[in-house]
Amino acid sequence: STDAPVLTPSLSLDEDDGSATIGSNGILQNIVCRDCFAPPGKLQIVLQSTKDGPAVHSVKDGSILEGHIYPGDLIIALDNVDTRMYTAKQLMRVMAFKSELERKITVLHYEEE
Repeated sequence: STDAPVLTPSLSLDEDDGSATIGSNGILQNIVCRDCFAPPGKLQIVLQSTKDGPAVHSVKDGSILEGHIYPGDLIIALDNVDTRMYTAKQLMRVMAFKSELERKITVLHYEEE
């Protein structure tokens, strides 16, 4: 039997711009953490549940978050409350409950190099 090599990702953080680079097996991705401020009203985004928490599946045309939030973004906090253990349905319920207020949405955005 042949043992496959164990790949250990390396992580480097740049505290100046909040980005991180993960390298494993020659694949590099930049991870950017950013806050998006959504005004009151419907967001017109579709979320999906992932093992890492709720993620953006799609952003509908005309959404107030168009150009600020992207498919694949992981929503890690809503108004500084950790959402990584939420399902997409739970997060949508909380966002709808707060729809008359401005909401701070913290996302992790992955950019392939």
